[in-house]
Amino acid sequence: MINILLSYYYFHENWAQDTLKNYIDKNDKVVIVPFSFDEDKISNTSEWKSVYNKESVDYREVVEPFLEYDIDENNIIWLNYFEDTDEEIRRKFESSNIVFFTGGFTDKAIERVVEKGLLNYIKKCRVVIGASAGALMQLVNYFIVPNEDVSELMYFKGLGLINTDFYIVVHYEDTEIHNNCIKIALEEQTDTIYAIGDRGGIVIDGENLLTFGDVTIFKNK
Repeated sequence: MINILLSYYYFHENWAQDTLKNYIDKNDKVVIVPFSFDEDKISNTSEWKSVYNKESVDYREVVEPFLEYDIDENNIIWLNYFEDTDEEIRRKFESSNIVFFTGGFTDKAIERVVEKGLLNYIKKCRVVIGASAGALMQLVNYFIVPNEDVSELMYFKGLGLINTDFYIVVHYEDTEIHNNCIKIALEEQTDTIYAIGDRGGIVIDGENLLTFGDVTIFKNK
Protein backbone atom coordinates (compact mmCIF):
# COMPACT_ATOMS: atom_id res chain seq x y z
CA MET A 1 0.00 0.00 0.00
CA ILE A 2 1.11 3.52 -0.86
CA ASN A 3 -0.14 6.25 1.49
CA ILE A 4 -0.45 9.88 0.48
CA LEU A 5 -1.03 12.52 3.16
CA LEU A 6 -2.28 15.99 2.20
CA SER A 7 -3.74 19.03 3.90
CA TYR A 8 -6.17 19.95 1.16
CA TYR A 9 -7.61 19.09 -2.25
CA TYR A 10 -5.09 20.94 -4.45
CA PHE A 11 -3.06 17.90 -5.46
CA HIS A 12 -3.55 18.49 -9.20
CA GLU A 13 -1.48 21.68 -9.05
CA ASN A 14 2.15 21.91 -10.16
CA TRP A 15 3.61 21.59 -6.65
CA ALA A 16 2.07 18.10 -6.38
CA GLN A 17 1.59 16.77 -9.88
CA ASP A 18 5.24 16.11 -10.69
CA THR A 19 5.38 13.78 -7.68
CA LEU A 20 1.92 12.25 -7.69
CA LYS A 21 1.84 11.45 -11.40
CA ASN A 22 4.07 8.53 -10.41
CA TYR A 23 1.29 7.12 -8.22
CA ILE A 24 -1.95 8.20 -9.93
CA ASP A 25 -2.62 6.81 -13.41
CA LYS A 26 -5.36 7.61 -15.93
CA ASN A 27 -6.52 3.99 -15.79
CA ASP A 28 -7.02 4.02 -12.02
CA LYS A 29 -10.41 3.66 -10.41
CA VAL A 30 -11.12 5.69 -7.30
CA VAL A 31 -13.51 5.15 -4.39
CA ILE A 32 -14.24 8.28 -2.33
CA VAL A 33 -14.94 7.72 1.38
CA PRO A 34 -16.65 10.90 2.66
CA PHE A 35 -17.17 9.67 6.22
CA SER A 36 -15.82 12.72 8.08
CA PHE A 37 -19.07 14.69 7.94
CA ASP A 38 -20.82 16.42 10.84
CA GLU A 39 -24.06 14.62 11.69
CA ASP A 40 -25.63 17.99 12.53
CA LYS A 41 -25.35 18.82 8.82
CA ILE A 42 -25.70 15.37 7.26
CA SER A 43 -27.95 12.92 9.10
CA ASN A 44 -29.74 11.05 6.30
CA THR A 45 -29.36 10.10 2.65
CA SER A 46 -31.28 13.15 1.43
CA GLU A 47 -28.87 15.53 3.19
CA TRP A 48 -25.93 13.43 1.99
CA LYS A 49 -27.04 13.78 -1.63
CA SER A 50 -27.61 17.50 -1.15
CA VAL A 51 -23.98 17.96 -0.07
CA TYR A 52 -22.30 15.51 -2.47
CA ASN A 53 -24.39 15.76 -5.64
CA LYS A 54 -22.46 16.30 -8.88
CA GLU A 55 -23.23 20.00 -9.01
CA SER A 56 -22.03 20.74 -5.48
CA VAL A 57 -18.77 22.42 -4.47
CA ASP A 58 -17.99 19.52 -2.12
CA TYR A 59 -18.25 17.04 -4.99
CA ARG A 60 -16.30 19.07 -7.53
CA GLU A 61 -13.36 19.96 -5.27
CA VAL A 62 -12.74 16.26 -4.57
CA VAL A 63 -13.27 14.97 -8.10
CA GLU A 64 -11.61 17.66 -10.20
CA PRO A 65 -8.01 16.90 -9.10
CA PHE A 66 -8.42 13.31 -10.30
CA LEU A 67 -9.76 14.55 -13.64
CA GLU A 68 -6.52 16.50 -14.06
CA TYR A 69 -4.72 13.13 -13.96
CA ASP A 70 -6.97 12.06 -16.86
CA ILE A 71 -9.06 9.67 -14.78
CA ASP A 72 -12.52 9.26 -16.29
CA GLU A 73 -15.23 10.68 -14.01
CA ASN A 74 -17.16 7.42 -14.43
CA ASN A 75 -14.25 5.69 -12.70
CA ILE A 76 -14.67 7.83 -9.56
CA ILE A 77 -17.32 6.38 -7.25
CA TRP A 78 -18.56 7.49 -3.85
CA LEU A 79 -19.58 5.54 -0.77
CA ASN A 80 -22.94 6.61 0.61
CA TYR A 81 -22.81 6.00 4.36
CA PHE A 82 -26.59 5.99 4.68
CA GLU A 83 -27.58 4.04 1.59
CA ASP A 84 -24.93 1.55 0.48
CA THR A 85 -25.43 -2.06 1.50
CA ASP A 86 -22.55 -4.27 2.62
CA GLU A 87 -22.57 -5.87 -0.82
CA GLU A 88 -22.45 -2.50 -2.59
CA ILE A 89 -19.57 -1.40 -0.39
CA ARG A 90 -17.66 -4.61 -1.17
CA ARG A 91 -18.27 -4.20 -4.89
CA LYS A 92 -17.14 -0.57 -4.91
CA PHE A 93 -13.88 -1.38 -3.15
CA GLU A 94 -13.14 -4.45 -5.24
CA SER A 95 -13.55 -2.41 -8.42
CA SER A 96 -11.19 0.35 -7.19
CA ASN A 97 -7.45 0.62 -6.63
CA ILE A 98 -7.32 4.11 -5.06
CA VAL A 99 -9.11 5.14 -1.85
CA PHE A 100 -9.63 8.82 -1.05
CA PHE A 101 -10.57 10.05 2.46
CA THR A 102 -12.13 13.51 2.63
CA GLY A 103 -11.44 16.18 5.25
CA GLY A 104 -13.67 17.00 8.20
CA PHE A 105 -13.98 15.31 11.58
CA THR A 106 -11.23 12.73 11.99
CA ASP A 107 -12.75 10.85 14.93
CA LYS A 108 -16.14 10.51 13.22
CA ALA A 109 -14.52 9.22 10.03
CA ILE A 110 -12.55 6.59 11.97
CA GLU A 111 -15.66 5.44 13.84
CA ARG A 112 -17.62 5.07 10.62
CA VAL A 113 -14.85 3.22 8.80
CA VAL A 114 -14.67 0.72 11.65
CA GLU A 115 -18.45 0.50 11.94
CA LYS A 116 -18.82 -0.35 8.25
CA GLY A 117 -15.99 -2.88 8.35
CA LEU A 118 -13.92 -1.13 5.67
CA LEU A 119 -10.41 -1.78 6.96
CA ASN A 120 -9.84 -5.07 5.15
CA TYR A 121 -11.04 -3.55 1.88
CA ILE A 122 -8.87 -0.47 2.31
CA LYS A 123 -5.75 -2.50 2.99
CA LYS A 124 -6.14 -4.30 -0.34
CA CYS A 125 -6.09 -1.06 -2.35
CA ARG A 126 -2.89 0.05 -4.05
CA VAL A 127 -3.03 3.72 -3.00
CA VAL A 128 -4.72 5.46 -0.06
CA ILE A 129 -4.96 9.26 -0.26
CA GLY A 130 -6.34 11.53 2.42
CA ALA A 131 -6.69 15.27 2.90
CA SER A 132 -6.69 16.88 6.37
CA ALA A 133 -8.77 14.49 8.52
CA GLY A 134 -8.26 11.95 5.74
CA ALA A 135 -4.51 12.19 6.30
CA LEU A 136 -4.61 12.13 10.11
CA MET A 137 -6.83 9.04 10.25
CA GLN A 138 -4.25 6.94 8.37
CA LEU A 139 -1.70 7.22 11.19
CA VAL A 140 -1.26 4.97 14.22
CA ASN A 141 -1.76 8.02 16.45
CA TYR A 142 -2.53 11.65 15.77
CA PHE A 143 -3.15 14.89 17.64
CA ILE A 144 -5.53 17.79 17.11
CA VAL A 145 -4.34 21.38 17.39
CA PRO A 146 -6.76 23.44 19.56
CA ASN A 147 -9.48 25.12 17.50
CA GLU A 148 -13.15 26.08 17.81
CA ASP A 149 -14.03 22.42 18.42
CA VAL A 150 -11.08 21.36 20.61
CA SER A 151 -9.94 23.49 23.57
CA GLU A 152 -6.54 21.84 24.15
CA LEU A 153 -3.98 19.59 22.52
CA MET A 154 -5.44 16.07 22.45
CA TYR A 155 -4.10 12.70 21.26
CA PHE A 156 -6.13 10.02 19.51
CA LYS A 157 -5.79 6.58 17.93
CA GLY A 158 -5.82 6.41 14.14
CA LEU A 159 -6.55 3.50 11.82
CA GLY A 160 -2.91 2.39 11.75
CA LEU A 161 -2.72 2.15 7.97
CA ILE A 162 0.84 3.47 8.21
CA ASN A 163 3.18 1.52 10.47
CA THR A 164 5.17 4.40 11.91
CA ASP A 165 5.44 6.49 15.04
CA PHE A 166 5.73 9.94 13.45
CA TYR A 167 2.98 12.53 13.79
CA ILE A 168 1.75 15.16 11.36
CA VAL A 169 0.16 18.60 11.52
CA VAL A 170 -2.22 19.49 8.70
CA HIS A 171 -2.93 23.03 7.48
CA TYR A 172 0.32 24.03 9.13
CA GLU A 173 1.07 27.72 9.56
CA ASP A 174 4.08 29.21 11.34
CA THR A 175 1.98 30.45 14.27
CA GLU A 176 2.44 30.36 18.01
CA ILE A 177 -0.36 27.85 18.57
CA HIS A 178 0.91 25.43 15.92
CA ASN A 179 4.52 25.68 17.01
CA ASN A 180 3.68 25.30 20.72
CA CYS A 181 1.65 22.15 20.00
CA ILE A 182 4.50 20.74 17.96
CA LYS A 183 6.94 21.46 20.79
CA ILE A 184 4.69 19.72 23.33
CA ALA A 185 4.07 16.69 21.12
CA LEU A 186 7.80 16.30 20.49
CA GLU A 187 8.36 16.27 24.24
CA GLU A 188 5.50 13.88 25.02
CA GLN A 189 4.93 11.55 22.09
CA THR A 190 7.41 11.40 19.23
CA ASP A 191 10.74 12.53 17.85
CA THR A 192 9.50 13.57 14.40
CA ILE A 193 6.59 15.71 13.22
CA TYR A 194 5.83 16.58 9.61
CA ALA A 195 3.98 19.89 9.38
CA ILE A 196 2.05 19.94 6.10
CA GLY A 197 0.90 23.25 4.65
CA ASP A 198 -2.18 23.48 2.44
CA ARG A 199 0.03 22.94 -0.60
CA GLY A 200 2.22 20.18 0.74
CA GLY A 201 2.16 16.43 1.09
CA ILE A 202 3.89 13.19 2.01
CA VAL A 203 4.13 9.88 0.16
CA ILE A 204 4.90 6.72 2.14
CA ASP A 205 5.81 3.86 -0.17
CA GLY A 206 6.98 0.94 1.91
CA GLU A 207 10.08 2.04 3.78
CA ASN A 208 10.44 5.18 1.68
CA LEU A 209 9.03 8.55 2.76
CA LEU A 210 8.96 11.49 0.36
CA THR A 211 7.85 15.03 1.14
CA PHE A 212 6.77 17.48 -1.54
CA GLY A 213 5.51 21.04 -1.59
CA ASP A 214 5.09 22.94 1.67
CA VAL A 215 6.25 20.53 4.39
CA THR A 216 8.37 21.44 7.42
CA ILE A 217 10.06 18.69 9.42
CA PHE A 218 10.44 19.10 13.18
CA LYS A 219 12.67 16.78 15.19
CA ASN A 220 13.82 16.44 18.77
CA LYS A 221 17.29 17.84 19.09
